[in-house]
Amino acid sequence: MAGAEKAFTWLFGAGERQGGYPETFDDELAFQSWKILRVSGLICALAWLPYLRLDAALHPELPSLLLLRLSLTFAGALTIAFSFFPSAPRHASRALFALCVCLECATGLITGLTSGKGPYLGGFMFVLMLAPLAPVRRRYAWGMLGAAILVFWVTGMLAGMGFEGPERNYALQDLSAAALVSGVFVHLSDRLRQQGWAKGSTVQRQSEEIARDKAKIDSLLCNILPSPIASELTREGSVKPVFHEEATIVFADFVGFTAKAATMPPEALVAMLDAYFCRFDAIADRSGVEKLKTIGDAYMVAAGLPSPTRTHAVDACLFALRIRRDVEGHEAHFQGVRIGVHSGPLMAGMVGAKKFAYDVWGDTVNTASRMESSGELWRINVSRTTYERVKDFFELSARGAVSVKGKGELDMYFLERILPALSQDERGVEPNEVFWERYRALQSNVLVSEGDPRKDEPRAR
Repeated sequence: MAGAEKAFTWLFGAGERQGGYPETFDDELAFQSWKILRVSGLICALAWLPYLRLDAALHPELPSLLLLRLSLTFAGALTIAFSFFPSAPRHASRALFALCVCLECATGLITGLTSGKGPYLGGFMFVLMLAPLAPVRRRYAWGMLGAAILVFWVTGMLAGMGFEGPERNYALQDLSAAALVSGVFVHLSDRLRQQGWAKGSTVQRQSEEIARDKAKIDSLLCNILPSPIASELTREGSVKPVFHEEATIVFADFVGFTAKAATMPPEALVAMLDAYFCRFDAIADRSGVEKLKTIGDAYMVAAGLPSPTRTHAVDACLFALRIRRDVEGHEAHFQGVRIGVHSGPLMAGMVGAKKFAYDVWGDTVNTASRMESSGELWRINVSRTTYERVKDFFELSARGAVSVKGKGELDMYFLERILPALSQDERGVEPNEVFWERYRALQSNVLVSEGDPRKDEPRAR
């Protein structure tokens, strides 16, 4: 079975399409010719060998028949050898056409030399009927048929072929009919090939357009939804809600936005917010957190979802420090910014049928919002649960217990900066190698000392 499969692949599988659908009809004909080039050469090389003894028995006076048969075998072998050249696929149509011309004309010559005797005339008609199978332009196929008939008639006349008797006339009429029918089918086959190529090209273009549209939709989904959620939605058609035991939520709000909005043209206001939020989006990507939504001038992100991480609180605090630094250079637009951070359990999922959105629910979200509203201008207000998760990375100052609406008193902390020993800048916003060593240790849940060397490169964040 394996041997037969290899032989079939060798004969017919050499010409797999490369680079998409052929751009022109000639390219399509070249591909079709390439698919059958080897098997055509093999048939031409072997099919005539059994006739050598018959020719010798029927016409011992014509040794040229032997040479003509062997020339066809040589042409077939030459075609097979040519098929192994790197340029063969590009020139397959020419090679197959040359082989067909050799076959048609040699058969016509053999039939003419034997004065068109019955057995040879039948074989010649059979070869003529093969012309529509050759994937070449119809004008070339017609020329090939005409050349074969001309060779037959000229050779036959020179060999003294007569037209006496009804049987001879009947046979020659059959030959004429076979040539005519073959010519008609050459025309029909060429039209069918052109129509098939045209329809295939249309389907190919439509498939490419669909693929491009799908890529745009997937890209849009990935911009609206987290990549894993977009993939699940595309694959399953829906997204299952997931409970996360630990995640961190960050709220950022521009103070003085309402007053500023009342004095600015709508276009300028929207452009200003868009500029801020676009920079926030880039910082979110760099910090490994997921933007959830904007509500007016408020910006909300989550860390640790949709894929859980041990470093969610650290990622969220890095994001908070970076957006505060970004806004500090543009404080003339607003009074300032307040940022709140809280860690805890929550539920995440997708809502909506047409205008869907990835969102989170739970007391953790409410507490994070309270952290922001209970904060101070230009400060990052952090809950105790977040503090416990990031105190080995950041410098924080205790605020003590602060009364929160609906929550009672909650312990709060101000996130000041990255610990000096872990920071590469004076402001304490960008981590150094020691920070990333500790970060990787947290990822793997292994405690290491600051001096413990690691071979891994720090994350480019």
